[in-house]
Amino acid sequence: MHLSEVTPGETGDPLKRRFPQPEQSLAITAIGVGVVVSATPKWMPWVSELFRGVEPGDAFNLELLGETSMRVAHDSCRLYGPYLYSITSSLDLRARQTPDGYSVELGDAALVRSLDPHHWPNALPPRALRQDLNGTITAVAVHRQAIVGVATAPEDSDLLWQIGLDVHADHRGRGLGAALTSRVAAEVLRQGVVPYYGTTVENVISRRTAQSAGFYPYWTAAFTKARAE
Repeated sequence: MHLSEVTPGETGDPLKRRFPQPEQSLAITAIGVGVVVSATPKWMPWVSELFRGVEPGDAFNLELLGETSMRVAHDSCRLYGPYLYSITSSLDLRARQTPDGYSVELGDAALVRSLDPHHWPNALPPRALRQDLNGTITAVAVHRQAIVGVATAPEDSDLLWQIGLDVHADHRGRGLGAALTSRVAAEVLRQGVVPYYGTTVENVISRRTAQSAGFYPYWTAAFTKARAE
């Protein structure tokens, strides 16, 4: 278990996502057998008290997460996760065929600017919209002239771009999500960047979609955000 104090604000870290750092934040990140708990200075005293000496296998213990959630709530923040994150490479990515009766168009933000983000909460989340979607790689699935699936990958850091995916409920279970994911991931890799895909740990269906496109688990994380976000 490694404890790390972080300074609010932007940094030059090429892995850091391009979102303003809140005044108070905490993240629990596990890769393999190692766990890093990072927090801003105000929270470090109680974070050290809670996590020092905790075994890596207990980093996401429900009792520990519950206590952490109550502590951050005092500063109007909420603890999210744990989330499972997967990545792929040019060697591991699997090209998935578009199901019969559908077409997939690959492009940029122009493909999705007219869409209602409430219908596509994973592909068009609030944070991505605040970036104005500039530089976003986008794929849309069309069925009978209607968009029924959307996948996006915003330029949210220098080296890692997260894929967001939504498929209309009436068109799930046909491999459409995997087809969209593989198309977007291939373009991200062509840009020289690593694509990654995040799900809540209980979302087995979404994890299977990522796996079928050649993604494999790489890290697990829980993190805080301000309640207003």
